[in-house]
Amino acid sequence: MTGRTDYVARIREKIGTDLLMLHAVSVFVFDAHGHFLMAQQQGDENWITIGGAVEIDETPADAVVREFWEETGALVRPTRVLGVFGGPDFRFRYPNGDQVAYTTVAFAAELISGEPKADGRELRTLDWFDPARLDGLLMRAGMRKLVTLSLKGRSSSAGFEPATWRPGRS
Repeated sequence: MTGRTDYVARIREKIGTDLLMLHAVSVFVFDAHGHFLMAQQQGDENWITIGGAVEIDETPADAVVREFWEETGALVRPTRVLGVFGGPDFRFRYPNGDQVAYTTVAFAAELISGEPKADGRELRTLDWFDPARLDGLLMRAGMRKLVTLSLKGRSSSAGFEPATWRPGRS
């Protein structure tokens, strides 16, 4: 992760905590029962998909494999794009004040080796969830939107929010 870390650190030296646009991936791995894997980060009760920022010169598919490996110790193979997400619900302010806006590509992936386990550094826990039982699950608005539309994209075309922009409107 050195490439992205150095890149972001160099930009942060120039812009401080101001808003920074980053590209990210989100990984959906399903078990034999159709449940998918989600995680909780250290110090946060919200559930998230496994994933993270795409590094300089890295393809999104490679970011899927790398992020899943770094966070769970298991190897995956991306199989399909489930959706593309961004906008106000995908802005985040980190505890240190850094602001980011993510454009995230959600991928389905198959587990090809290893048993996923939380890395204990970034992620504290992993669990499998039934897509039909997400209502009570604690998630931020953007993550809920990403999960809901990605799960729809699993059985049809890729999910994304419909365009609302029109000429003459800002």
